[in-house]
Amino acid sequence: MPRRAESPVLPPAPRALPGLGHVLPLLRAPLPFITSLSSLGDVVKVRIAHMPAYVVTDPELVRRVLVTSDHDFTQGRVYEKLAQFLGEGVGTTSGRKHRRLRRLIQPAFHRDRIAEYADTMRTAADNTVAGWRPGQEISVDSAMNDMALTAVTACLFATEMTPRAAAEFRESILTLFHGAVLRTLLPTAWEKLPTPGNRRYRRAITVANRVIDETITTYRAPGQRRADMLTLLLDSRDDDGDALTDQQIRDQVITFLFAGVETTGATVAWALHELGRHPEAEKRLHEELDTVLGGRPPTWQDLCALPHTGRVVTETLRLHAPWLILRRTLHPVRLGDVTLPEGAEVVYSPYALQRDPRHFPDPEVFDPDRWLPERDGAGPRGAFVPFGAGVHKCIGDAFALTEITIALAVICSRWRMRARPGAAVREVAAATTHPKGLTMTAEPRFP
Repeated sequence: MPRRAESPVLPPAPRALPGLGHVLPLLRAPLPFITSLSSLGDVVKVRIAHMPAYVVTDPELVRRVLVTSDHDFTQGRVYEKLAQFLGEGVGTTSGRKHRRLRRLIQPAFHRDRIAEYADTMRTAADNTVAGWRPGQEISVDSAMNDMALTAVTACLFATEMTPRAAAEFRESILTLFHGAVLRTLLPTAWEKLPTPGNRRYRRAITVANRVIDETITTYRAPGQRRADMLTLLLDSRDDDGDALTDQQIRDQVITFLFAGVETTGATVAWALHELGRHPEAEKRLHEELDTVLGGRPPTWQDLCALPHTGRVVTETLRLHAPWLILRRTLHPVRLGDVTLPEGAEVVYSPYALQRDPRHFPDPEVFDPDRWLPERDGAGPRGAFVPFGAGVHKCIGDAFALTEITIALAVICSRWRMRARPGAAVREVAAATTHPKGLTMTAEPRFP
């Protein structure tokens, strides 16, 4: 009987340093580094300090990891690190525990619920732009993050926090966002050092947990019925009639905030940036909004009548996607010509996949029309995965798309956003890719 061919030995990607591996390029220039790996093969070995990781660059193999062979994988290193402050949320768990949580949480993201949340999302966008003045320079990245945090917090909690609690909570959540990905890449020992950043991070976890726990306690008091996501979580029961514990509810709330603020805020900010650089796409968006809305506020029912606006959102999600997602093998797994050992960290990058010229012609060009039905611009299966795929696909994808589209409709119905001359916008890899230093001038569309 002929012997089975041995799995080839994967040499590591270039630029590895003794003891550090590829930590420096991952920290200094993560986006160029991760996009460069597809030229080296379908599966590329990198090192994070002494830990090997395998970057999957082929869409079909990514689909195997996420969908067709998802039972061979569990959440990886990033999610173990994130669990330090996300707890056992739907975004960090795997297997039976994940399936139970997802079933319990799914009613909060039902289509009818999202239609109800749309009014809250619109109010958050309205309040964001209400104070803008003609010619005012807006820190768009910061303003859109604040808007997204306001919207998701209002959808979660119908009750209002005191101004002091709201300010503390906002600061703590943003601190957690900004430190999360860095902490997943650095050694665990570093987290125990008494650095100012570590102290801020631990304090932020304490504050966020305290505010959420106090809110849950308030909601459990008799007669406290509200129409919001937290009430749905409190009421949810599994097949055995068991409810979520307070800690499990807190973990879901933190997860929703983590997933629903920076990604949404960054996407709206990037969309405004791209529209400011592409006047034809902006003109068509304004014409569509004027025709469909006629000057009135957008509603959830309007979204299906805004196809160009939807394509602008989709193209923004393609260009500015999450850059690093991990899984871990549960046993030896063969991907293409390579057999990965049990416990191997497997990486895929939506950012790199969605900018790969093999799948998306002129990938650096902002082209909403690539998503026209007749052009079929989605590429092969597994190439466009801004929200992931399979059992771990983002449970809030429809929520996010609704919020992004409504925010864009509110802002662009009233304002043209113009780039500040000479301003440099830097694409920063954090929990997602967000625009650092995006300052734009607000010009009213109508006198």
